[in-house]
Amino acid sequence: MASLSTWLLSGRLSRRTAACLLGAMSLWYLLLSFGDRLVSWRGGVWRAYFVPTPEIWDSIHRHGQLNPGGIWNYTQKRLEKTDTFRYLSSKGYDSLLDVSCNVGFMLASLLKSHPTAKHYGTDISRVMVESTRQNCPICTAAQFDLGNLRNPGVSPQDMLHEVWPVQDVPRTFDVVLVSDVLIYISWGGIPPFFLRCECCCGIFRSWALSSQRRFLENVASLAKDEVVFSRHQGSIIVTSMMEALGVPLENGVWRFPGTAKAA
Repeated sequence: MASLSTWLLSGRLSRRTAACLLGAMSLWYLLLSFGDRLVSWRGGVWRAYFVPTPEIWDSIHRHGQLNPGGIWNYTQKRLEKTDTFRYLSSKGYDSLLDVSCNVGFMLASLLKSHPTAKHYGTDISRVMVESTRQNCPICTAAQFDLGNLRNPGVSPQDMLHEVWPVQDVPRTFDVVLVSDVLIYISWGGIPPFFLRCECCCGIFRSWALSSQRRFLENVASLAKDEVVFSRHQGSIIVTSMMEALGVPLENGVWRFPGTAKAA
């Protein structure tokens, strides 16, 4: 928050951007002040656009625990119609890591089309990790905050390897799947809410780019073949990120070559 205030006071923002930012900051404080009253609205998903922490996501997902599809009302039938599933179900691989596995439906469906491959999942929410273990018992799941891969000087392999409940998990995978999660990450310390608008958030998205580039490099180091990104509902946050970083859109998914060396 301090960094946003510094940018605002620096005089480098246009009046339109500054006004937009001040309005957004006012809305932020208002929402947080009345958060308890609004938390029941879709499980309080709006909170993740301001404070996307593991604790917030656990609170959000607990509201969806009685629904087999979780807070997002996922169904296997709907998921298997997505471009992401269609692409991956026809692709050959021996190991796949879904870094935002949610309730585990994607992993369970991919396991059916790749019964001899190993499937792994991580999620920022412990609640979702438990759901994945129930919906895909053969898969290996662990709690992991994907946003940690934004940090400079980290070893993604070491960081990820520490969280697994078993020791025989590989340090790299043939394919890494990143699905519908990048819109909830605080890129460059900027809350996702300030990156979403079409009118005046462009300057914040440009400031977020170095953090996004570092993330892309780190996640690519976990994949021997490629990293596959879902469309993320066409979010401008992700669309602008992929275009700026030169990640091509093919077959309805963004694909980036993995940089991990094959064993």
